[in-house]
Amino acid sequence: MTDTPPAPTAPRPAGEELAELDRRHLLHPWTPYGVGDQLVLVEGSGVEVTDAHGNTYLDGRSGQFNATLGYSHPRVVAALTEQAGKLMTYALLGSSNEPAVRLAARLAELLGEPDGRTLFCNSGSEATEAAIRIVRMYHALRGQPQRTTVLSLADSYHGTTLAAAAMSGSPLAWTGCGPLPEGFVRVPTPGSTVRDRGEFRPGAEALEEAILAQGAENVAAFFVEPVLGVGGIRPLPAGYLRAVREICDRHGVLLVVDEVTTGFGRTGEWFAHRREGIRPDLLTLGKGLAAGYVPFAAVTTTAEIAEAFAADPMLGGLRHGHTTSGHALGAAVSLAVLETIEEEGLIEHAAAMGERLCGGLTDRLKDLEGVSDVRGVGLFAGIEFDTFDRATQVMLGCLRAGVIVRSEGPVLAVAPPLIVNAAQIDRIVDTLHRATTAATG
Repeated sequence: MTDTPPAPTAPRPAGEELAELDRRHLLHPWTPYGVGDQLVLVEGSGVEVTDAHGNTYLDGRSGQFNATLGYSHPRVVAALTEQAGKLMTYALLGSSNEPAVRLAARLAELLGEPDGRTLFCNSGSEATEAAIRIVRMYHALRGQPQRTTVLSLADSYHGTTLAAAAMSGSPLAWTGCGPLPEGFVRVPTPGSTVRDRGEFRPGAEALEEAILAQGAENVAAFFVEPVLGVGGIRPLPAGYLRAVREICDRHGVLLVVDEVTTGFGRTGEWFAHRREGIRPDLLTLGKGLAAGYVPFAAVTTTAEIAEAFAADPMLGGLRHGHTTSGHALGAAVSLAVLETIEEEGLIEHAAAMGERLCGGLTDRLKDLEGVSDVRGVGLFAGIEFDTFDRATQVMLGCLRAGVIVRSEGPVLAVAPPLIVNAAQIDRIVDTLHRATTAATG
């Protein structure tokens, strides 16, 4: 007598299988344990993404603020496919590749720096790290090796490397990671309160005070975001960047503008610092550069700063870089992204849709119970709630209604792809209004 074979079991739905594998094997960054199953996404088109259960959502946060052209854009996919079949990469160590060359030239053109130079890397954090090394080595090569101190705003966020963490005032960035590198000093954020002295600092004078306190001859650079992202979607006050440009010039301090999040149309301009009409000494870029299709970032600087490295006694060039610096696939994708932004008029479109978004959120939410503030610029808006718990309730309410927004503590960030249309903007605003009303009720 033979054993009866077991009855076949029906395969589990893909969503359940992926959820279990996710729980068992994937380590999520910046995510607390025990929050339930994660949203497992399997495909996207336009401004919408679909999860493993077949549910479709309007992506009101552009992934990690990086999916600026949405998903499956045919032009970008074609560029990626073509380059992958031709030359996926060739390192820039004593050699080069065509897409990296053309992209560096295009960035110089966009930035109005005819002889500007660009170092490519893989992430915004790496761009920050590279910029720190560049400014310190630059001063050393100019005979001022004591200029090592790097200043940043207390509420800023510039990445997750140890040096970038040392620039942040948030304990989330550095607690348990010590000892942190030395030489980093945080400056009160404009409009914030200096807690240790109880004084109000509405403008740039706090930066000059910090430079003088450190000794101007010891300060290498000031790093600043035009809109604080992780710090609560907080646009800097009008005139602030112009004032700090003058202060940095007065004391020989380099100005590094972090446009990893705000660059390439997010604020309705190619670059947010253009709203102030300033020229940074270095600019860090990421996210929208490759629109999320590949990991890619950059640091651009002036010819004057770049050419100082010819005098480096150890190399006669810049002693920094990565295996994939200037990855040909990433550069080709970025070129396609920039061409798409320009030819589809997405800078102007983002400005118009940004007015609709920020105006709609202000009109519909600012007077609701539990809402402390509504602010933003372009397609980059934040709604601040009175508690983290209420913000979480609103975020989950939006998710249940099919709209994804991002939580930054008590602030919900809204940053849809630049291709978003008016009806989709209205849906985001309506959904946030209903979810906020439900959370306050």
